This record gives sequence, C-alpha cells and structure tokens, in this order.
Amino acid sequence: MLESIELPLWGLELVIALVLLSAVVVIMLERREPSATLAWILLILLLPVFGLLLYVFFGRRSYRRVRRQARRRPVNVADSSRQLLGIDELPHELEEPQRGLVQLALKASAAPLRCADRVSFVAAGDVAWQSIEGEISAARESIHLEFYIWRDDEAGRRLVAALADRARTGIEVRILYDPLGSLGLTRSHFAPLVEVGGEVATSGRIFSRRFGRIRANYRNHRKLISIDRRVGFLGGINIAREYLIGGPRDGVWRDLIVRLEGDAVRSIDSIFQEDWLDATGELLSDDVRGRSERHARTRSSDIPVQIIPSGPDARLGYAISAQINAAIASATDRCWIATPYLIPDQALKLTLTTTAMRGVDLRILIPRRSDNLLVTYAARSYLDILLQAGCRVFEYPQMLHANYLIVDDSLASVGSANMDIRSFQLNYEVTAMFYSDSVNAELAEIFAQDLEPARELSIEGRRNIGALDRVAESAARLLSPLL
Repeated sequence: MLESIELPLWGLELVIALVLLSAVVVIMLERREPSATLAWILLILLLPVFGLLLYVFFGRRSYRRVRRQARRRPVNVADSSRQLLGIDELPHELEEPQRGLVQLALKASAAPLRCADRVSFVAAGDVAWQSIEGEISAARESIHLEFYIWRDDEAGRRLVAALADRARTGIEVRILYDPLGSLGLTRSHFAPLVEVGGEVATSGRIFSRRFGRIRANYRNHRKLISIDRRVGFLGGINIAREYLIGGPRDGVWRDLIVRLEGDAVRSIDSIFQEDWLDATGELLSDDVRGRSERHARTRSSDIPVQIIPSGPDARLGYAISAQINAAIASATDRCWIATPYLIPDQALKLTLTTTAMRGVDLRILIPRRSDNLLVTYAARSYLDILLQAGCRVFEYPQMLHANYLIVDDSLASVGSANMDIRSFQLNYEVTAMFYSDSVNAELAEIFAQDLEPARELSIEGRRNIGALDRVAESAARLLSPLL
C-alpha cells in the first residue's frame, strides 16, 4: 500500500523550495559580509544540491565559535593578559601611529605589548631545519608545536623522530595540527612519539557525529613553536617537504619564519595553550600566566612586539584584519607587502588603493602562480584596480608562501595570515607585529632580495591578457568570498 503513494511533482518542488528558502534565511541571519552572503545565496539557488552540500561542509559559522568560547571560558588564557599593560604604561619611545596600533591590538585581541630579547628571520629550507632542530635538541622542559599542514613525508617523519628523542628524556612534547590541512595524515605517523610519552591532537574535527556539525570551514591556519617558553617560531612554514626539504618540481618554496627569544614567547605559548584546551579539554599549567605578568612589566629589550591571534570565535574575530588595515593606512613613506594569496575584501582593497593614491611607495609581491589555480585567477582579478591606483605589483617566479609587511621605518609584521578573505574572517591565525627600526630594516632587506628575481606588472601588460584568462579571472572572482 505504501508503494502506491507517490508525492506529486508540485509537492516535491514545494519541499525543495522550502529547503532552499530555509538555507537562504539561515545564511542571512549569520550576518556575514554582504559579498559573502550573496555569493552563498547565488551558489545555492543556481546549483541547489552542490551549493547546499558545500554550505553544510564549509559554510556554517555559529557552532565552532560557540563551542570554543564555552570550552575556554573557565580559563581564558589570552584574555587573562588583557590587563597586563595599560595604555598609560606604554614605553615613551613609542610614538604615533605605533601607540594607536598597540592600543588596537590590546582591545581587539587582548595582545599585550611584550619584548623580545632577540629577533631573527629564517628562510625555508636547510636553514629553517637547522634552526628548529637545534632548538628542539636544546629543550629542557617543554616543546609545543602547532601547524596547519603536517605531512607524512621525509620532513614530517624526520621531525617526529627528533621529537621522540626528546620525549624519551622526559621532556613534554605536544603537537597540534589541523585535520583538513593535514588531510590523509594518520595517527600511526606519530606512533614513535606517542609511544615515548608525546601527545598529539587535532584542532577540531572535519566530521562530527551530528551531521549538522560538519565544520570544515574553520581551519586552524596557525604555525607556531614554543620551546621552554624561551624560544619561539611563527610564520608561514608548515611541516612538509616543500617547506623544509624541497619538492621534485619546485624545490623549496620561498617562505619565512621569525625566531624570537625572551618574554614575547610567552604570548606564543599562551596561544598554544588555548588551542590545546579547545582541542583536548586539558588545561595546561597556568604558571605561565603568573610569570607572564611579572615579565610583561619588566621590559629589558628594545624590540617591542605584539603576538596577535585572531579567529571567528574571538570577541572581534577580525583582529589581524583590523591591525593590518590600520598599519597600511598609517604609512607615510613606504608600505611593502609579500603574500602568496591576494584576495582582498572591500576594506583591504580600499586601504591599499587609497594608500597608494596618497603617494606612498606601495609594493606588493605575489607568486606568478600559486599552488591553487582558482586562487591564482581570483587574485589576478584584483590587479587592475590596484595598478590603476598606483600600487606596484611584482610576481615572484616560483611559489612564494611568505606573509610579511613593512611600513615606513619602524613597523613590521610576520605571520600566518594571508591577504585574503579567508585569513581575515574565517581562519585561526597569528601574526607578530614589531615596533622596531632594526627589525623593520632587516625585513626590508629580505624584501629587496625577494624583488630581485621578480617581474613587475604593468597596466599595459594587463590590457594584453587573453580573453579566456579574463573570463577565468572574472569567474574565480565571483567565488573569492568563499575561498
């Protein structure tokens, strides 16, 4: 009898219409950027099945934010440092606009102004290997590592072996990695480390027991290392062959990390602690919080730095976006940017164009072709307006994966955040912002070296691109709010 019951065609169409309407309402209530909202709505209306699946897997926003906030509420590792340094206590040598930027990071991300005793930049490849492995071998208490990509290749296996050697001596070793960025990595990869007492966890799950809680959209894109809360690294390098050993085609990618010593490392470790708490429910020793306050008020170095985290669960999830936009807008002489993925939101596009039109020497270095063809075409679609505004854009001949910024003579930043919508609004990122002439000068030298093999683009050259490339750029641009 049940087999004879058929749903009328109009009834099926009504059900589909209600599902699509419900999805559209949910997307509108999430209050994203208007461009992202429209992009999701158009995708669902034009390609209902594909669009709904893509939205369920990658688009929904609320659960990840609520879960992280609820889990960290008893401790608030980062928030506990909010009052360590008041604006009236800032060093007198800090002038505007640095003082305003420090205040912005304090309010947006609870990032206290700390000091690094030493700061050095390390390029990807053998030098990075030697620096990281050297600090691991010198560790005395703890080694904390957090990466977006960790692969089961020569680089990953070599590092696991080095960490297992240290864990075998009683040193606390903890690894946190993103399950989507490290897709395909199995726990057996870490077996040599776990067997000797090391701990490994993932930053959330791609799939949950409840279908409505599929959260592939939120990625922990941070790359950081804290060793004994004494030496720290952060930047763009992941644990994979192309960053540390070299691939068969492109060799080692051009990338950069910054190595810090001193009190600033405690901010790096605090970020790891909070992410570890979210991933495992385990609250690590809070002794660092008490010691941090004493050190934050004893600034013995001339390298002030803020370690700025951001993520969709933060009170102001766009902390790094706000900091970078404000820094660029403050430029009066020069603003040099290196990034692998340039897909600016409306705010960044306006900041870049108006800064260039003010006469600032604004240079942007991007790879000629990134590792993602869709992202490459989407990024190229923004080049015309940037060039017309007076920005100078250069293409690096190989894969450039470094993210850094140089403003005038005393401001510089290095971190994991790309100049794109995903890093600014969706990913968990971390950036170090330095208020130092010496750090600025050193990073400017690196930028000058990176420019040597690069090719400068021109308005005339862009006019001569083929029709198919122009169509591909326009199509990719439509999806840029979702990338």
